[in-house]
Amino acid sequence: MIVATIILFLLPTWLLWVAGSRLEKDTKGIGVEPRRNYFGKAALALAVCTTLLELIFFFSWFHNGGSPHGMNPSDGLWTIIRRFILWILVASLVLSAFTKGWFRLLIPAWAAGFLFVAYMLFALEAD
Repeated sequence: MIVATIILFLLPTWLLWVAGSRLEKDTKGIGVEPRRNYFGKAALALAVCTTLLELIFFFSWFHNGGSPHGMNPSDGLWTIIRRFILWILVASLVLSAFTKGWFRLLIPAWAAGFLFVAYMLFALEAD
């Protein structure tokens, strides 16, 4: 399952990389307000943190056997981490709404890919 986790997380990681490169391109050429630039950088930083926390969640969860009955794991490191993941994801989406350019669309695409990967890993683990 560790290999499946790494392979599936290539999609959101690639989307974050593209979002970061688009943020740099969008803020260099045009006279973007510094406030919008700060919101974009904060949204990207939160998205990277969310992705890393989700990787820690899945690695810890799979290391301790996962959950064979539904998606309700026993106590462990993941019970602390999963509380913060959704709130940080929402915060990155809200902050990306205050930016300009293609970056504004790439963070919601990352969030959709992120949720798809989490769903697929839960489905693979249940089998």
